[in-house]
Amino acid sequence: MTTAKTANTTAKRGRPSRINREAIARAALAIGLDKVTIPALAAHLQIDHSSLYHHIKGRDDVLTLAAELAVTELAWQAPASADWQQQLIALTDAIWLLYESNPGLAECFHQAEVSPTVGIRAFAQSVASLQQQGFRLDDAVLAVDMLVDMVQACFVGWWSASKQDGDGTLRKDRMMALWQAEAAACPELASQINSMVGIMQAGARRWWEQKRDVVLAGIASRRQLEQPHEMAAPQSAAPS
Repeated sequence: MTTAKTANTTAKRGRPSRINREAIARAALAIGLDKVTIPALAAHLQIDHSSLYHHIKGRDDVLTLAAELAVTELAWQAPASADWQQQLIALTDAIWLLYESNPGLAECFHQAEVSPTVGIRAFAQSVASLQQQGFRLDDAVLAVDMLVDMVQACFVGWWSASKQDGDGTLRKDRMMALWQAEAAACPELASQINSMVGIMQAGARRWWEQKRDVVLAGIASRRQLEQPHEMAAPQSAAPS
């Protein structure tokens, strides 16, 4: 009886052949980077807690592996026929989906806990694509960096608002109630305040897309102003 129990335990908890760094990264993404711990990983993978340390150094290593895998598998590039606006929309739509599909990842990026090397290359490729559409290098870097930062900040802000306070109230609901009370207290500013309440009610994605479109319009206006001087011919860029 004892021998059979020991054999079953070994069969369940060993399995070294299927545990590698990719499997650990996928398990971390399945758990969620906002919740993953070494014990949670071990339980998810059905291995001994100590066995993980044959493959990883600690939780920070797990976060890096998971972020690298998630970004590697992200389909962010627009079709070759896309113009620069479509390219930037495709990029930021993909980043939003990346964050939405992997809870906690946006916060890891926001707090500089991870910086995947594949993300650095994707950034450079995005910049090169804009250069091929006539952007100066500095303007291309500014455009990509600004939109990548904005989509991250917008997502993290709304993600934080979706959490519950200690009494179980959603932060978003508490914020809306505060704004609505202020609108009632200041009738002369009620329309302006309630406009923001409407934005909160509409949801995160719609608000982000409106912000993104304002930025794209600004970039387009700047390009029109600079066109006589800066857009005589597309700049060369490193091949992607």
